[in-house]
Amino acid sequence: MKILVPLDISDITNVVLRTVKRIASAHKGEVILFHAVSPAFYIPYPESLTVDVIDVKVLQEIEEKKKSEAKEKLQGFADFMKPVDTTIEIEVGDPRDLILEMEDKENPDLVVIGSHKKGLVEKILIGSTAEKIVKHSFRPILVIKGSEPSFKGRAVIAYDFSKTAERMLDFALKFLKPFGMKIELLHIDEPFDLPIVERIGRAIYQRFREEKRKYMDRIRDRFREAGIEPEVTYLDSRDPKEAIVSRIRELEDVDLLIMGSRGLSGLKRIILGSTSTEVLRQVEVPILIYKDGDRG
Repeated sequence: MKILVPLDISDITNVVLRTVKRIASAHKGEVILFHAVSPAFYIPYPESLTVDVIDVKVLQEIEEKKKSEAKEKLQGFADFMKPVDTTIEIEVGDPRDLILEMEDKENPDLVVIGSHKKGLVEKILIGSTAEKIVKHSFRPILVIKGSEPSFKGRAVIAYDFSKTAERMLDFALKFLKPFGMKIELLHIDEPFDLPIVERIGRAIYQRFREEKRKYMDRIRDRFREAGIEPEVTYLDSRDPKEAIVSRIRELEDVDLLIMGSRGLSGLKRIILGSTSTEVLRQVEVPILIYKDGDRG
């Protein structure tokens, strides 16, 4: 497993590194530590002031110094990761854009990123790096927030019968197997209204629920064959996002939430929103959002 780890060298860095080391060690993986150095910039003075504008050479020297300092810190992080095979990469520019470019370059199996708590005003003004990466990434991404995952508690897998969810299950099985966590398969039953006779509509809905439960039983058997005994939970709700968030909040031992993202296009994302992004904003546990690299 190749793991890309964007780092901003902040208070959450140590938590991210410990988490990544656990994952890489369990999967005999390789790790790429990546840091984006903010570009040096200046504000030109009015010509009426007798102050020379900083020339490009000085800016380059500033950036090189920042890169050198970052390299020293990342090398220290790489030493901490031993014996995990670890390389470091440093670029200058906007972190959100560079992380996505690095993802294209390295094609990792997993991206792991830390999420900081921000005040409402800060979220409105600058947004969240983690949120942008989740929206635009094409690889599975683990966002570390709320608490450090121990991989000893409960992993909740939200499943919605989509094609993405099917592939997400395969990924989740391989990812979780080394850790021996308690697994909960969570499905939200969304009621639907049929423009036909009410009694017939109820019968169709009940048959639909029964078929889904049979399929969930087969999914449970897949986990059992892999040596994992999952719980299966069904919730009725017209709003899957709120149901998932409520379930996570009511459980005390959730170590990780796993869910798929269907990768809506830009216009659909604006109109409909993204379930995974909305859940990311509201839960305070690490969340692994599965994406399968499909850019179509």
